[in-house]
Amino acid sequence: MKRTIAAILAADVAGFSRLVAEDEDDTLRRLQDYSRVYRDEVTRVGGRVFNTAGDAILAEFPSAVEALRAGIAIQEQLRDANADHPPERRILFRMGLNIGDVVETDRGDMLGDGVNIAARLEGLAEPGGICLSRSVHEAIAARVAVAFRDIGPQTLKNIPRPIHAFRVVLPWDSPGETAKVRRPWPRLVGVAAVLLVLLAGGLALAFKDDLFGKTEGAAEAEPLSPVAAREALERADLLSVAVVQPQRACFKEQVWLSGTVVPRNEVEVGPDEDGLRILRVLAKPLDKVAQGQVLAELARPDQPGQVAATLRAPVAGSVGQSQAHVGALTARAQTLFKIVPQGTFELAAEVPVKGLGTLAAGQSVQVSPLGLPEIAGRVRSVSTDIDGATQVGRARVALVGSADLRQGQFARGVATVGERCGIGLPESAILRSPEGSVVFVSNRGHVEGRLVTTGLSSSDAVEIRSGLDGNEAVLLRAGPFVREGDLVNALPVSERASN
Repeated sequence: MKRTIAAILAADVAGFSRLVAEDEDDTLRRLQDYSRVYRDEVTRVGGRVFNTAGDAILAEFPSAVEALRAGIAIQEQLRDANADHPPERRILFRMGLNIGDVVETDRGDMLGDGVNIAARLEGLAEPGGICLSRSVHEAIAARVAVAFRDIGPQTLKNIPRPIHAFRVVLPWDSPGETAKVRRPWPRLVGVAAVLLVLLAGGLALAFKDDLFGKTEGAAEAEPLSPVAAREALERADLLSVAVVQPQRACFKEQVWLSGTVVPRNEVEVGPDEDGLRILRVLAKPLDKVAQGQVLAELARPDQPGQVAATLRAPVAGSVGQSQAHVGALTARAQTLFKIVPQGTFELAAEVPVKGLGTLAAGQSVQVSPLGLPEIAGRVRSVSTDIDGATQVGRARVALVGSADLRQGQFARGVATVGERCGIGLPESAILRSPEGSVVFVSNRGHVEGRLVTTGLSSSDAVEIRSGLDGNEAVLLRAGPFVREGDLVNALPVSERASN
């Protein structure tokens, strides 16, 4: 699991239980259509839906600005979709938006305060509206052309501290809606205070010099240039950001697979004549058997106690399937047992769509069957078809080296499909945009955007193939908080940790 900062948009349907109770089929059908609108808009701006449960949807974005824009666009489209329905049958999403610290699990889910607060803020939103935290309000400032209504600090369930919240005044809200936009007074007061302190300090020094004379050996301070003075004043209200330098690293591109163990080959066993009745069954599914071992004994109906035929394992292996039951009548060539020869198991695996293009027959795979040590495997085939319901591809991996494998056993595998050495950055430092991958660097405190080309990735870094020379101070987490041209207080990660 990795920890990062993300913008989280949480949504659910207002009055969903009532809507379902009144007309379940219509509600669920329309919810599916509306959820598709939600997903499409989230994907369009570079976000990702990471969890759904009933009528609830959770999405994460690299930028709070894009998250709010997506939320507004979704509400606008759903407003049009609801126009033909009476007010009591409208499916209206309430949305909550927050920026915070989250933990991403191995399965891509997001956990932590950042998610919990977004989900609680959603409950404060009006049907068809959006409620956001103060952290989002401050981050987006005037970057989105909407107004806000300040609803003050809110006590949220299971959140230990009050959260200052704002409701978004959407373009179609009633004219009487009072909007409270962010005012510049706090910043202006802070700058004025700095000016007063500087002025007071200058007057005090002037009086001191006049009354007592200059201190012997004291160096005279050089006057600041207008630009330096302006930047010094601005630094009184700067956002401190962590910066890192690109590091040399080697990267392995890996594709993860998961699925169940299945036989590659099976040998069928059955009687050679009709009308026999099963007298005894001596092997059951998953049993290991030796070549020639008795699997079952059969008798003729008119001689019930005498063995008329014996079924034996033609090869050594394990019993994959059995249809043999004591007392059952059998037919000639009927399959009663399927024997899996030793060493012919393989992994029937699901493959993420993004890995299908790099996985190929013949590649090595390290497979971890449930409850067994890791064994070697090799890709036997890769299907180019994608399952419409699960959005995954399929592959077959031949397994070697474990006599304890069992049909139906769960297993995971990883195939290394590429490796390269170069410079890398943490994933959190890279902003994905329609134009490509972007990182922000601090150039003497000024934020500059750089378009970069990314390559392979590891658990904690992404390869940067072009766009950086390796000496820049790159913002560790830039997306939701800054924009190009901002003035920031850049702190190297080690210095920031010590503070």
